[in-house]
Amino acid sequence: MNETPTRKNPAIFCNDRIHAVRCPNQKLTAEVTASRWRMTDGQWTSWKIVDCPLLPAGLIDCNMSCLSQLEGILKAEIDPRG
Repeated sequence: MNETPTRKNPAIFCNDRIHAVRCPNQKLTAEVTASRWRMTDGQWTSWKIVDCPLLPAGLIDCNMSCLSQLEGILKAEIDPRG
């Protein structure tokens, strides 16, 4: 009988986070969604804003200057010791 091997840890190809950040352009706080993707060599891309309630649906047409705030939050999540 042939058994198909099962993976104990399924491969994760996308990582999403939702956090409140302050938009320096519009001077408002917004809960943005950021994503990063695993590349073929196993490394991860940098974080990108993929959804922002301050912009029309599906349109991320800004300089993403809030991303530095988000990267600080995400770094603290990974390593809470700083």
